[in-house]
Amino acid sequence: MRYRDVNDVGDISRDAAVVVDFIGEEEYRRSLETIGHSLRAKGFVTPFDDAMFSLELDLLNLERLRAHSSGAFQLLPERCHRGVDFLIGLGQTIPIFSAEARTRLLGRLKKGLKEGLWPLEHELRIAAYLSKSGWDIYFHDFEEGGGYDFLATQNRTTFEIEAKAISAFTGWPIKPENINKLLVEVKQHFVYEDGNTIPLIGLRLTSSLSPDRSQLRRLVAGFSEVALTRGQLSLPDAQIRFIGTIPNLPLNRLQKAAYMHAQMARKIVLTSLTAPRLVLELDSDKPIQLERKIIKTISETAREQFSRLTPGVIWTHINFISDEVFTFLSSTKDGKVCLFDRIANAALLSEKRNHLSQLVFSGGAFLHKTPTIARSTYASAVYNSPICRFGENFIFPGGRKGLSQKRGSISPQDEGVGRE
Repeated sequence: MRYRDVNDVGDISRDAAVVVDFIGEEEYRRSLETIGHSLRAKGFVTPFDDAMFSLELDLLNLERLRAHSSGAFQLLPERCHRGVDFLIGLGQTIPIFSAEARTRLLGRLKKGLKEGLWPLEHELRIAAYLSKSGWDIYFHDFEEGGGYDFLATQNRTTFEIEAKAISAFTGWPIKPENINKLLVEVKQHFVYEDGNTIPLIGLRLTSSLSPDRSQLRRLVAGFSEVALTRGQLSLPDAQIRFIGTIPNLPLNRLQKAAYMHAQMARKIVLTSLTAPRLVLELDSDKPIQLERKIIKTISETAREQFSRLTPGVIWTHINFISDEVFTFLSSTKDGKVCLFDRIANAALLSEKRNHLSQLVFSGGAFLHKTPTIARSTYASAVYNSPICRFGENFIFPGGRKGLSQKRGSISPQDEGVGRE
């Protein structure tokens, strides 16, 4: 299949209608409204909430706008660029799928509306990029029920491409879902009687944050004790300390203060919004293992999901990071090899994976604008394999193959993946 090169508001309105009709208008709207309601009803704020559901919140705002405009968009808010991009890709993909592929896609969408649509978003972005570059796309995974995601064909040259979307929190000792469980216990059991101030408490774990409710309640009891005594408390798996208090600020000022503290301390900072309020600084002695998790994912994917009959490409998207963070992970500093260099060295210099021709990494969604077009895109870094048994035959431009000496190239913003 091939996608449109340029889209106007009429195209996007029709794509959105295709998506809504495919899922079912009532179910689609109910699913999105449920996400918005759940976030508002939590009674606490984590730094992950907006990131975890940013795509779904875009879709919610766009669907409200579509309903208000009787199904025909007049203007599209720039802040919803990811949602617009998702509708454009999905609206063009649904009509060309077979009945079997549509059934699989509908299952993915319904699951994604509960757990997150960002892995599917990544697949649609790759398909759009390849189409814009002149490749015909066959959605192999959806049509065949397994294996790699895409077969890209151009002038009798073919590539097998697998899209992997990984949470930036993969390998973190402190999982967002466990933070939510901790804050539920804080909301229900934290005790602090001074209504004029909000305590700031530090929690340093020796390892991971447990999801076990009894252990979380033990931590919350420790928060209450430390807030009362203004001292410290040592537990077998954690240290809890009193840092200070701040005035009982209005919600917007409290959130801003918590964000500023997180930037200065370079730690996770959580806020409980219901009385008694709490600001919690959270850290762990256990190192983040993102690099190991990505290498394991690439290794398993290379072993299990390709035919090995044509060149293979693995495109790994790191979700929930900014383009600034992605650039940091992609760049050498003081002569030190960057994260993606190390991963590419480990993955592409192994003879067991000589059927791979390239690795691509991406992250950090942003809106790229010119005087005539605007499109949602990512920063990306491309690595060419120096030992691919199919030779120097590459589908994505801008890659580097001197992996032990050179770093992967970061694509400039006007070369990112996206739709116009």
